[in-house]
Amino acid sequence: MLTKIVISDYLLPLEKFGVIGSVHSVFEHSFNLKVGEALINVANYHEYLSCFGLFVPTEMFAALKPYVKQGDPVKIKNDRIVFYNQMQVKTLPLIDYTSVSLKVSATHLEKEPLQFLQQLLVAADLEEKIGIQKDVNFIAVKNQLLQPEQANWEAVTKFLIGRGQGLTPSGDDILVAYAFIARILGKPYATDLVAKLAKQKGRTTDISWAYIKSCETGYVNSLIYQLYQDLKKQCKENLAQDIQNIMAIGHTSGKDMCYGIYLGITAVLNT
Repeated sequence: MLTKIVISDYLLPLEKFGVIGSVHSVFEHSFNLKVGEALINVANYHEYLSCFGLFVPTEMFAALKPYVKQGDPVKIKNDRIVFYNQMQVKTLPLIDYTSVSLKVSATHLEKEPLQFLQQLLVAADLEEKIGIQKDVNFIAVKNQLLQPEQANWEAVTKFLIGRGQGLTPSGDDILVAYAFIARILGKPYATDLVAKLAKQKGRTTDISWAYIKSCETGYVNSLIYQLYQDLKKQCKENLAQDIQNIMAIGHTSGKDMCYGIYLGITAVLNT
């Protein structure tokens, strides 16, 4: 069990987003702080770290959580986060922590592990599990994703961003995961896609927008980062578990991400 705070280095230094914020949203094992236009995810998930998140050990999280209420003000300092509640002021000290990088970059990947991963994703029957209506308009956009050199990225992003249910709509999850594959394979269209994603502010949820903003600079969640590492090291024996772990995220989010990965790999292998 992790006994130390872990912070994604995307957030560092913590004061870069501002020093005054508020509690944006509260869930059973996590909560989000809004500072300026950015979100900071504070969570107690032992197997998952958001690209814009920090992990807090169980005892520390349990002591803090009852005093975290939506809308309450917070002060962000590089060495602590202060929570102002009607009951009392609580402080999360950030002196002794581990920082991790969840940033991916273009790398050479062999064709064989990509083909193996594609087969695993086909076997998962993802198109039947994603959280988005598969009408003729979706099929048209899917075909563009499979032919990225001819894709109209403005049209693709406008159609998919904000489409679907949940804290991170299905269309967003598909595109962020698709962009991950395009980025790590060094595809020129990755730049255009990410630039168009960055113009979709206001069309989706705050939480999903935070993922899109971190995607701009190459950051992903810890489970997708593990998949990236296993692809780089050609650890084919780990890929099935990687996919299962990603698919378990949220209600349909993980399945949507895996579908985006499948479309991204298929587009590359087809060319």
